[in-house]
Amino acid sequence: MNRLIILRNVMVVSICIMIWGCSSKKHFEPPLVSGEMVFDGKLSSAIESTSREGAVLADQTLISFQEGITSLVLEKDYKFLSQDEHYFLFQKQCKDLLIVDANNKNIQTIPYDQCVLSARLQGDKIAMVLIDNTLVYYNVKDSQTIFSQKYAPVIAINSYLASPYISSEYIVYPDLEGKVLVYSIAQNKIIKDILVSSDKFFNNVIYLYTQNNYLVAATSKRVSVVIDNRSFKYDIDLRDVLFYKNNIYVLSIEGEIIEMDHTLNPLRRVKLPFAILSGIVIQDNKLYTLEKGGYVIELDLADFVPKVYRSKLKKHKGMFYNQDTIFYDRVFKRFQ
Repeated sequence: MNRLIILRNVMVVSICIMIWGCSSKKHFEPPLVSGEMVFDGKLSSAIESTSREGAVLADQTLISFQEGITSLVLEKDYKFLSQDEHYFLFQKQCKDLLIVDANNKNIQTIPYDQCVLSARLQGDKIAMVLIDNTLVYYNVKDSQTIFSQKYAPVIAINSYLASPYISSEYIVYPDLEGKVLVYSIAQNKIIKDILVSSDKFFNNVIYLYTQNNYLVAATSKRVSVVIDNRSFKYDIDLRDVLFYKNNIYVLSIEGEIIEMDHTLNPLRRVKLPFAILSGIVIQDNKLYTLEKGGYVIELDLADFVPKVYRSKLKKHKGMFYNQDTIFYDRVFKRFQ
């Protein structure tokens, strides 16, 4: 009998601790709410899957980073990889690659038996990062692999995957183990190996921006900048990054929005305690991001003072954003 009483008391205490632990978990509570921000755009169905390059709705409609809502309706099990000026690149179940025009007409099918995680389509060339951390440069016109180099495989990756960048002379590859590799088209080889971060898990490059001799790359633990042969690093647990008008904007896991200059010197920051932030859109000198609890944060870049708006967005739904729009579940908001 005593044992039963003791057991019962232990169970009661355990349940109380669990309930207290859940109830004591802190959430973002804005001291002032500046009204409601309505997501007045309607999607044809809910967001089902997302990547850096686009989102696919439940009815298989494609939203691309470049174009926004497209007229393309994918066949089931097609994965969207990339878009250039005229065409879209897809893969079906880690097999065929398909190039499709804006009218949903299949231009070319390329037999391919390896899973592509991220890619860049430019003209008749494709730069790809495969699931086993192999970097590939492929000639669509001749159906031949120009270059292929395998790096160390990884166990776990972040769902945000940066895509390669192609110029007339180079391809910049973001790999899966925290590096950026620069490939020379003329020399047909990797000519530069840039280490961003060396963590063992979830260390893939999630953001990549490059222009001329300037490069920004980020993993979930570090932002790195390379200018010619000079490098700069900033260690932070981050959710997202955006290069905008010579500055770098970072969302941290701690609920911070940080503005840095082009060499990663912090300029301004604002902290929203316990906020879980997702997505960065900058329009009309204002930064917009979503907060998990059902808020939209508007940060004026003139004075770096945030405004918090309530939204009626459901929690734990799919989200995608491009240069001027945040898409969430079945709705979207274009900032102009």
